[in-house]
Amino acid sequence: MKNGGGCIFVHEDLDFFSISLDKYCKEKYNEVCAVRLKITRIQLIILAFYRSHSGNFTNFFKNLDSILNTWYSNKTEFVICGDININYLENCKKMQQLDALLQTYKLIGTVSFPTCKSKSSTTAIDNIFITRTKNYIINPHINGLSDHEAQIIMIENIVLTKQINNITTKRDINDQSILEYQLLLIHENWEENLWRMMPTLLSINV
Repeated sequence: MKNGGGCIFVHEDLDFFSISLDKYCKEKYNEVCAVRLKITRIQLIILAFYRSHSGNFTNFFKNLDSILNTWYSNKTEFVICGDININYLENCKKMQQLDALLQTYKLIGTVSFPTCKSKSSTTAIDNIFITRTKNYIINPHINGLSDHEAQIIMIENIVLTKQINNITTKRDINDQSILEYQLLLIHENWEENLWRMMPTLLSINV
């Protein structure tokens, strides 16, 4: 599932449903995509955000609140991740506002280490927000592909429902396949095939 600057990869064995959030997206400013996973007892919604440094924070704030309010319930849990361009190594006003909003939905940030490094700055502008009652382990992952480092989080007590893939084989019978079959029958050498079968037939009769 992808949208502009964000994407979510889901293992093929997992049951999931895409959630359309196009109305909340403005390319290069505020982009989001989401999936809903089947879990025992609850539903898990994963949101992947990209908020440009030049993007309007108020617009991002309102959109996030609207999305959470639409999908929130006692049987729903969220994981919100991505590049939100709010530095969690500084106690800035935007961070305080975002934390206050997320707390109303029982969500907390998990990243407390640098995620983006340059010659002039070190920041934590990438984050993962989860339900505050969950136990988790999070670590940075240096991939060498970007000035942003990846984050790997392991969340306890989430049991996902696997999708059972049943493979069914069937013949495609249509006018074209019937014609091809008839042509093969016309060109078949039946006498030659019969003599090839004779040793087998004789062997069976002895």
